[in-house]
Amino acid sequence: MNSRKKIEDIRKIIVVGSISLGSSGLYAFLLAGVSRIVFGWKEEFCLVFIGLPSFLVLFVVHIALLPRYLRKAGLID
Repeated sequence: MNSRKKIEDIRKIIVVGSISLGSSGLYAFLLAGVSRIVFGWKEEFCLVFIGLPSFLVLFVVHIALLPRYLRKAGLID
């Protein structure tokens, strides 16, 4: 494996990982906030029992599905 291929793979990992991390965090935060407002739960309860599990699930889903759409958009090769 040459250095150009290694750099390309590292770039792909960083792009997919950072976009997945950011979007999962955003959606989990919004879900926890909406559930806090709708159900009237405490903030700590919503963040720990709704936000954290949804963040983990969304992160795995984004890691699995996001590369296809990023290739289509031209962000990764």
